[in-house]
Amino acid sequence: MKEKRHIETQITQVQAWQGPLPSPEALSKYNDAVPGAAERILSMAEKEMEHRHQKEDKAIKYSGRLMVFSTLLAFLCVIVLGGVLCYAIYVGSNTAAIATAIGAIAAVVGLFTFGKAKQSEK
Repeated sequence: MKEKRHIETQITQVQAWQGPLPSPEALSKYNDAVPGAAERILSMAEKEMEHRHQKEDKAIKYSGRLMVFSTLLAFLCVIVLGGVLCYAIYVGSNTAAIATAIGAIAAVVGLFTFGKAKQSEK
């Protein structure tokens, strides 16, 4: 007996598009379905881009202000801790003076390390 062979062919087509806008072909189809849709989609993308840029500009300004504020606050903390250290030495409490000095150094090192880690993430 002769066996019948069944040959099956499958063709798969994959189309990918990456970006904030649909592909030109899809834009054309949108425009065919709704006249003026392509222009509206482009306008929407432009408005979104402008909005995103404004938010990024605000974030950059905020980051700069935060850096200045945190530097001033760190300076103030060092001054206060220096005063506490001097008072502890004056009173004769060497243990409190050493603990204050170690705490101040650890705080400053920790803040700078944390700040550098945040900057490297960006």
